[in-house]
Amino acid sequence: MTQDPATDEQRPSMTPGWLPMLLVLGAYLTLRGYHSFDGDQAYRLPLLLHRQDPSLYADDPFIRSIDEFNPHRGSLALLDAASRAAGLPMALFLAFVATFLATGRGIRRLADSAWPGIGPSAGWLAFILLLAAKAGNIGTNHLFEAMVLDRLVALALGWLAIAWVVADPTRGAWRSVPPIAVAAIVHPSVGLQLALLLSAAWAAWAMLGPATGVQGRQAARGIASMALAVVPGLAINLPQNATLFGDLPAPLFWMLSVEVQNPQHMLPHLWRMPQWLAWSAYPALALLAFAATGYEWQDGSGHDRVDASGATRSRNRLMILLMMLLIGLGVAWFAIEKLHSVRVTIFQPFRMGTVARGLALAMISGRMVALWRSGGPLGRMRATVLAAGFLGDWRLVVATFSELAATAAEFIVRSRREGRVRRIVPAFVFGVMIALGIRFLSLHDTESGQSSMLIALGVGTIAGLRPDWLGRLRDRSAADSAILRRRRIAVLGAAWTVPVLAMLATWIPPESSAARHRLVQSLIDRCRFRPVPLDDIERLAAWCREYTPQTARFIGPPGPKTFRLWSRRSLAFNRSGSPYHAAGLADWFDRFREHVEFRGTPEAFIAAYVAHRHEFESRYDRIPAARLAALAARQGADHVIAASPGLASKANAADRTAPLEHLHTEGQYAVYRVRPSSLVQRQP
Repeated sequence: MTQDPATDEQRPSMTPGWLPMLLVLGAYLTLRGYHSFDGDQAYRLPLLLHRQDPSLYADDPFIRSIDEFNPHRGSLALLDAASRAAGLPMALFLAFVATFLATGRGIRRLADSAWPGIGPSAGWLAFILLLAAKAGNIGTNHLFEAMVLDRLVALALGWLAIAWVVADPTRGAWRSVPPIAVAAIVHPSVGLQLALLLSAAWAAWAMLGPATGVQGRQAARGIASMALAVVPGLAINLPQNATLFGDLPAPLFWMLSVEVQNPQHMLPHLWRMPQWLAWSAYPALALLAFAATGYEWQDGSGHDRVDASGATRSRNRLMILLMMLLIGLGVAWFAIEKLHSVRVTIFQPFRMGTVARGLALAMISGRMVALWRSGGPLGRMRATVLAAGFLGDWRLVVATFSELAATAAEFIVRSRREGRVRRIVPAFVFGVMIALGIRFLSLHDTESGQSSMLIALGVGTIAGLRPDWLGRLRDRSAADSAILRRRRIAVLGAAWTVPVLAMLATWIPPESSAARHRLVQSLIDRCRFRPVPLDDIERLAAWCREYTPQTARFIGPPGPKTFRLWSRRSLAFNRSGSPYHAAGLADWFDRFREHVEFRGTPEAFIAAYVAHRHEFESRYDRIPAARLAALAARQGADHVIAASPGLASKANAADRTAPLEHLHTEGQYAVYRVRPSSLVQRQP
């Protein structure tokens, strides 16, 4: 097998340090987009708007319930300061870019410290895989998302702290204090979990001192620094804990907070088997990368041909950190599924499952670079197949089994001296496994992962047959600075074309015909830098903001998240906008039951909701006009949002006896005013 003529460290860099990050950011915005003013932001940003103007949402039950227990105080304070200076859209985008850069810096430094002999390739690959990975998303907690979220900001700070501690425990102990402290303020549970993880790692590193280079005194200082870091966050949030459980019985609090409010985040038994298998593939591949440094990457003389420093202490610290995290998640699973501990469950410890995936990627990236540099079609096919595997659950399962089988075959035949056998057997095993895997994907993968696997095999084969083509192209470019400069501009332009066009599209006046053009709408949908409404509920909310009084209060379908944010009006109930403390949860649950006209027990409600969630919520759409008016009266609302097209005929504005007065229609949604004469008995 041939190797690249020079490693990353041997070949002089011709690229400014900021250029790769700018290129990756542009590519991410092009491929994944920027989805602001949507998703979880839709119910958190109204908290910020109310903070800035208390007259907004003055009568909104969700907004007022947060006064009792608000875990978002730290993040709201930071966004408040930034948005007052730069405006909310710009503040959100700057926060997104800062989160992106911090995440990239942390994960790259972590991978580089684990693989110091590889050069920057391992770090950049780990960062790209973190941005692209969809597989193993247990708890619906993504490694990175195309919007600003408290959790992602805290994780970005956590990546920096972990990287500093793993790379240099002596200085990292105190350098990690500010990011962990801010993380504990921005997202209290994530910040505290990161501090607990690093504290446990410090203790384990001290017990395995010869392998990690950490002594007892260092560990004591590290644990003390983590205790110091969480003090500000605890001081802010601990006084609120008295209202968290209130007077609700523990079983009822469990049902409302866990089984109704966020079961997809909290209950491991609800996560699909492909998610669990794909998540398990991360530590399996990380362990394989760690073990392979002992035999696979050595040449005949016993010297490491990838990492000149051998099995470094940084790599040992990283693997021990990952093992401690897996042990902690195992304990959390037992506490949630077997003990049904409410406090452990609402702490959402499986957010750290995302951290486990990131730590594993820092290990896996080094192995993938080594496979790529090994030369030949087999090594590069294995690298490209692994890269494609991270795009989906079943794909990663297939890629992992294929890689494990090929590695096992290499280990078995390693004792034989015939180089031909050593090459043919692993290639045969890998080929059989990947063929079986592609067939499995074609039969069982709903995302058609076999297509990306076939493309990955083709790319790996071509790259293996022409291993020096990219090097010669790079050398020619380096020899001619004008060619290199033009290529940089062309690549950057390609990466940033879609984001720039999307930014320009947001300035098109919404009343113009061009604003409704399909191309303009798709560009804004890809990267929404400014609040431009795209769907029916957002356009209807924008109309309500313009033509209804600020004191108006609405009822509407339980599902859509964005009406409260886009209308700047109070909303009596929304499923996503749910409080955290007991009293608010009880009120939210009562409103939920009225919105779907359910009069059974909480247990029956949960069973019906879990079994057919969307059908259950659609019961609101079948409520007739008279009962909608009565529901609005009971919940203190004077306007109704309805998704039933037939409701307009029942609430015709010309019919003075109709309970609802039709005001405006936007696609499948319409807004109505409750007539004063229809304010019937408020009792259900």
